[in-house]
Amino acid sequence: MVVLGPQHLDQLVRIEAHVHYGEPPPPGQLPFVVAERDSPVLLSAPHGTRTYRNDADEEWHEEDEYTAGMALLLSELCGTSVIANVWRSDACDPNAHGEARCAYKQALRKVVQERHIRWVLDLHGARKDNALLGECLIDLGTRKGSRSLPVKQRDKLQRFIESRLGEGTVSLDKIPATGVNRITAYCQESLCIAAVQLEMKPSVRVVYRRLDASAFAKLGPFSAESDQVLAMLQSLADFIDYLKSTVKVTTQASP
Repeated sequence: MVVLGPQHLDQLVRIEAHVHYGEPPPPGQLPFVVAERDSPVLLSAPHGTRTYRNDADEEWHEEDEYTAGMALLLSELCGTSVIANVWRSDACDPNAHGEARCAYKQALRKVVQERHIRWVLDLHGARKDNALLGECLIDLGTRKGSRSLPVKQRDKLQRFIESRLGEGTVSLDKIPATGVNRITAYCQESLCIAAVQLEMKPSVRVVYRRLDASAFAKLGPFSAESDQVLAMLQSLADFIDYLKSTVKVTTQASP
């Protein structure tokens, strides 16, 4: 079982320092990184950097601070596979465009197939003033009636989080990931695996807002309470451990 402490927040800041919010990757390099590990769980952070969307609502999707850092840190600590944008993505937004034009989704498919992934935790950032979430800090998007994550597992994740951050801090399907090109929808419909879109407000992820963050120019400096970020990380680590244990139990029960 992974137990996180203050030293892991320092590690998270160091990892996030190597995420290039607004810089394109070097020539010939993809904007995302992939690490494959022997685990049924994969962590995803498609909005770790700015991504080109070009739709009716916005041309660019600003970076969701610390989502890439959180995915990479938890992947290392919990031994899971991970895919995360760490350079500006000029070709596509993985959470808005289809697989044909999205190298991120193509790489995700490859890892899922090669590593027999069963669950994808897709990390995103919600604004502090997000009206859909209200006073909640985290939303679990499971595509409403489509239930991209089985109810038993969704409720377990909610309990893990609320046991550390407080009752009522989690909402369900306020940002449901129902769009056909959302990573969560893609995982369920195209890859036939379970997935959840976790939307997290800054108070549970932004250890220290960088000067080059899009939000810094609009909102100024910000630092979340350390215990809040640790609680969020520990909740996710606990849930990953739980998912792994269910695979072990299933395997042991098989004839």
